[in-house]
Amino acid sequence: MLRILLLVFFVFILIVAPVAAGAESLINQVLFSRIVPEEHRLEGKAVLTLVDPRTAWPSEFSLAAQAAIDAVTVDDKPVPFTFANGRLRISIQSGAGTLTIVYRIRFDDPVAQDHVGIEDPSLGVTATIMPQGTFLSAASGWHPLPVNAKSRFRVTITGPTGLYGVTSGRLVGLETSETGSETTWQTQRPQSALALAAGYYQVERDTLGETQLLAFFSAENATLASGYLQSCREYLQLYQELFGPYPYAKFAVVENFYPTGYGFPGWTLLGSSVIRLPFIRTTSLPHEIAHTWWGNAVEIDYSSGNWGEGLATYVADYYLKELHAPAEALEYRRKILRDYAALIDVGDDLPLTAFRSRTSKRDQAVGYGKAAMVFHMLRNLIDDEAFWAGLKTVARDGIGKRYAWSDLQRHFEAASGMDLGTFFRQWIRRGGAPQLHLTDVSVMPVEDGWQVSGTILQDAPLYDLAVTLQVETANRKYNQSIGLAESQNCFLFTIAEHPVSLSVDPKSDLFRKLYPEEVPATVNDLRASRLPLVVVARGSEALLDASRDLLLGLQWHQSPVMNEDDYLVQRPTDRDLLVLGWPKSQELLLNLPDGFTVAERQVTIGGKLYSEADDVLFFVLPGHEANRVTGYFLPGSLAAARDTARRISHYGRYSTLAFHKGRNQIKTTWDPVGSPLKRLFTKDAMP
Repeated sequence: MLRILLLVFFVFILIVAPVAAGAESLINQVLFSRIVPEEHRLEGKAVLTLVDPRTAWPSEFSLAAQAAIDAVTVDDKPVPFTFANGRLRISIQSGAGTLTIVYRIRFDDPVAQDHVGIEDPSLGVTATIMPQGTFLSAASGWHPLPVNAKSRFRVTITGPTGLYGVTSGRLVGLETSETGSETTWQTQRPQSALALAAGYYQVERDTLGETQLLAFFSAENATLASGYLQSCREYLQLYQELFGPYPYAKFAVVENFYPTGYGFPGWTLLGSSVIRLPFIRTTSLPHEIAHTWWGNAVEIDYSSGNWGEGLATYVADYYLKELHAPAEALEYRRKILRDYAALIDVGDDLPLTAFRSRTSKRDQAVGYGKAAMVFHMLRNLIDDEAFWAGLKTVARDGIGKRYAWSDLQRHFEAASGMDLGTFFRQWIRRGGAPQLHLTDVSVMPVEDGWQVSGTILQDAPLYDLAVTLQVETANRKYNQSIGLAESQNCFLFTIAEHPVSLSVDPKSDLFRKLYPEEVPATVNDLRASRLPLVVVARGSEALLDASRDLLLGLQWHQSPVMNEDDYLVQRPTDRDLLVLGWPKSQELLLNLPDGFTVAERQVTIGGKLYSEADDVLFFVLPGHEANRVTGYFLPGSLAAARDTARRISHYGRYSTLAFHKGRNQIKTTWDPVGSPLKRLFTKDAMP
């Protein structure tokens, strides 16, 4: 009885609370959701009231199409309704106080047990209830949603003993007994829909000021919870300095039973296998925390392009490296450019306005990588103070609104006092990247030292660029920025010392097309291949089946297969190759870098020998023909091959991989051969 009185009191408080301007479309929802894992079923009851009782009720609500509606009442009296194709239509008279909907829904999207080769990070799962756990996306329709209106929610999730549910809002109740468990959440900000996860969790708590910090981990991973909460504290403190106040009452890290990395308003869902990885606390976790501002509190107008992934990538994956390891930040920028060069062909280079979500590595190279570089170039253009000030105003003014790239432009223009129209047009609305050329370089002695001159050119379509040039001497570096809005511009350095080198964009601050010489052969080149050919080394026929997961991960599972002897007879030159096993012919072994040898069934990398049955080597080299690559999969045994095959495609940015008992030992990228945008000056060659 006490709980019923408290609920009535709560609903009464929500109804009579002062109504803010524009609140006429706001609904209060009190949701009771019982999860029955063994039957894949959710039993729901939704009690809805208008924030402003003077406004009209919505006549239509969306709910999962497979739902069974048990009852619809208005002020405890049954009313007629229709329900078809996920649309619940109810005729409600003005002045009605409470709408109650009772329903049941079965959610059983299959969860793939083998994830290799699946590019979609959702694995195609929208909603599933299983004994292993529950995931119901905001798009699944697990609770009724008034069409064209937002709601505030109080959600109580019940289930078997030890099963706790997590959704948006502050945790206001958590109880368990021999008869079951119950979790209650209260949202502060209006939302269109809620996602929900549930599982048999152990719960750990902390606070940061008024913000709840929560971890819902399985017993197997419970020891990791305290470390995750400490990381949450650190990142939230940093981001509040950069973006302004944290927009939610809590941040929770929730374990999921299949490998995911989702960000929701005030919480993130990470797969069981994911949270055990040591680097996740410094990569995926801050990325998802950043999404609480960018994509959740400030929503994304997807019709004009998803800017949230690029921004989260920039302020998390990239910026944290810049803060703590500038050399790693430089390498991260270079890897973005290499990924784009390796994965994006002409015709794939869609504009950022066309990016919606990641379904492939190519999508990621554009929507995450290129977009992150756009924010980097914007920051360099308008300076640090204006950039972070602009983000603070976006976070403050955009909360609860749906923002497009044009809205971000508006805020950055206000913060910087600059017209950014050209910048946003060329980087957001246009696909591709500029191609630069360096020509007419000369070095001349002058009275006070040396002059270095030359011309920078760009291909059409033209960009408006600020290009950094650097002349290096034995003792210092001279930098100069020149504008390049037309097809070419000239430059001149006058320095006191002998020049050693000239470089264009030496710190990779500009998003541009790389030359083939600037792109080392990597696993990503195999992933991007349009003309793949698998070559099975003589005597390694059994390895083809053991390499199944490798071929799936590289998207080579439908590629033609040829044995070593047939390949040597036919010698196709228009293919990227993947050699499975230790080739018998030296003609299949390309030129290897210094310190890297392959002999018999052993490999030496940097003085370390790999020759045991538990060792696996994988490396990618430039092919015999221009613009082709050859990969080598050299396992010590079939068992080692099966154990490692599924892992290799996750190391897309690397050229060389070494594994021992399935654990990565080496991951390196070859040094670029050179760059047409760099000149070396020897004293013998200078006048």
